Amino acid sequence: MLFILIGRQIDANEQHGVANGINGGIGNIPYTNRNPVITLVDNVSWMKGTHALKFGVYFERMRKDEVGGGNTRGAFTFDRNTNNPFDSNYAFSNALLGNFNSYSEANLRTYSHYRYLQTEFYAQDSWRASRKLTLEFGLRFYSSPATHDDRQFLTTFIPSTYSAQTAAVMYRPGLDPTTKKRVAVDPRNGNIAPITYIGLFVPGSGNYAPGMAIGGKGAPEGLYTTPFSVAPRFGFAYDPQGNGKMAIRGGFGLFYDRPQGNVYSGTVGQPPVSYNPTVSFGNLDTFLQATGVVGPPGVTVVESAEQSLPKTMNFSFGIQRELGFRSVIDVSYIGSLARHLIIQRNINSIPMYAQFDPANVDSTTGSPLPDNYLRPYLGMGAINMRTFDGTSNYHGMQMSVNRRMTNGLQFGASYTWSKSLGVSNADFGGVSMYFPTRQYNYGPLGYDIRHMVSLNYNYEIPNLGKKFDNKFLGVVTDNWQISGITTFMTGTPFTPGFSTSDGQNITGSQESARINVLSDPSLPASERTFDRNFKTEAFGRPAQRTFGNAGVNIMRNPSWSNWDMSFSKRIPIMSEQRYFQLRGEFYNIWNHTQFNGYNTTARFDATGKQINAAFGQLSGTRDPRKVQLSLRFMF
Repeated sequence: MLFILIGRQIDANEQHGVANGINGGIGNIPYTNRNPVITLVDNVSWMKGTHALKFGVYFERMRKDEVGGGNTRGAFTFDRNTNNPFDSNYAFSNALLGNFNSYSEANLRTYSHYRYLQTEFYAQDSWRASRKLTLEFGLRFYSSPATHDDRQFLTTFIPSTYSAQTAAVMYRPGLDPTTKKRVAVDPRNGNIAPITYIGLFVPGSGNYAPGMAIGGKGAPEGLYTTPFSVAPRFGFAYDPQGNGKMAIRGGFGLFYDRPQGNVYSGTVGQPPVSYNPTVSFGNLDTFLQATGVVGPPGVTVVESAEQSLPKTMNFSFGIQRELGFRSVIDVSYIGSLARHLIIQRNINSIPMYAQFDPANVDSTTGSPLPDNYLRPYLGMGAINMRTFDGTSNYHGMQMSVNRRMTNGLQFGASYTWSKSLGVSNADFGGVSMYFPTRQYNYGPLGYDIRHMVSLNYNYEIPNLGKKFDNKFLGVVTDNWQISGITTFMTGTPFTPGFSTSDGQNITGSQESARINVLSDPSLPASERTFDRNFKTEAFGRPAQRTFGNAGVNIMRNPSWSNWDMSFSKRIPIMSEQRYFQLRGEFYNIWNHTQFNGYNTTARFDATGKQINAAFGQLSGTRDPRKVQLSLRFMF
């Protein structure tokens, strides 16, 4: 057979990929996703003297049928590999000859039937205790069991059932005694396999998923259970003078919620439900007769235990007072404490500094052994366990002044001084594998805005044409309105990162180091320039076998201000009921540059010198001015 390749000369050492026509990135097709939800709600109100009583029930039956799991259509790679005895030295000729580097295919296409029944009911009393005082009492009850899969494809890891003695044996790195080349070796008998099998399981040598359990078979149907939950609420409103000029309000409420459905993302179709075996170094003519090999699975799981539902405790206290001139001032303290949020940590990370231990060196390379040889649960890869022990806290002082529309003018101003603290910005956020979560991951959240001022205004320009009884003047000056929103706020928080020019392994662990903070990096506003916005010399390279000392979100991005305004004119046509409206809306009307970040990544050489010249520079801007014009006919 003769192949003629036309094109540029190819370097023998150059790698060329071949698009995978079988997988093709299309996804798991044919794909099905049905999600009918049946909801029943009923509320009853009853007025009894000075009490306004309410009772209600809520039922929600969820059904979701969705295809998931691994790639059951298979995936080939034809890349060059000097260890492949069939390698033709060029990826495309490998494909034409049918000589593949690897082939993998999931052995099961899952089609899950998710179900849950949510039941809630409540009782509430609004009691007008006196002309000045109103009290609110309430209780809400939750029965919120975990979602389960009728087809039992959900999987989890239960540490108490793990046994290292039953785990399959992994091929170890070794040398072929004949060729002296690096190969995979069965440690039980010295049998040799291709180098790509290093770290994979010896077929038939034991349990391929030790400690793993299936929902409904060794684990609860929904992987975890939830208790029956009760949420009290209380509130009050008090008018000290009884004249409607002032109000003092406050309250507390406890609220539960279901975990979002994606808590199960990644847990479906994992071992032992499904595997994704790989065949190395074969040909298309014979690969169907080959037996694939699997390795320690990296899994995403939910902690199998009774879990409190995610809950939020909201509380507030505020005073509202009429100032006269149709204006009202409001000062409030607002708090929100969230508990039992879902976070994620790898419970099968290698021991701290394990990559520096001489006992963990691969004798064939002189480098540390792959992580799967060093984990506490041997036979398993990373076990990213989702648990219900995340926290977040919000505290804020909120002030506002509002003036109702009078003589063509309405305006409002508000100021918020607040802080948002927590261990993760979102559900499933990763936390430290080695340090206590509260100490290492707790701090200002990425969306924390410490100070914010907002102004809103609406002004109807006086009609000079009507005032001076001049129609020609009125065509130009009458029926104009100006409105807008102006905002000033401090920037979001961040922690500087770093890289190294020498690529040194600093921690010898699976968790990277944070940068070292040597002194206060703050820079007075009078000393800031485009290139220098904080003291870059305040940061240093962490030493080997350390994790740095920087905290969470210790600095702030640039503050910013923004002006959005609109101008509109009403043009009557024969009557006030029919008119054209000419409107122009201007976002960032002054078109001033609003920087939204800095270059926050230091780079250190082997001596510890910071060599990124852009470190600390302004970087990135918000949108420039945008204009939207419209002409509408109203009738």
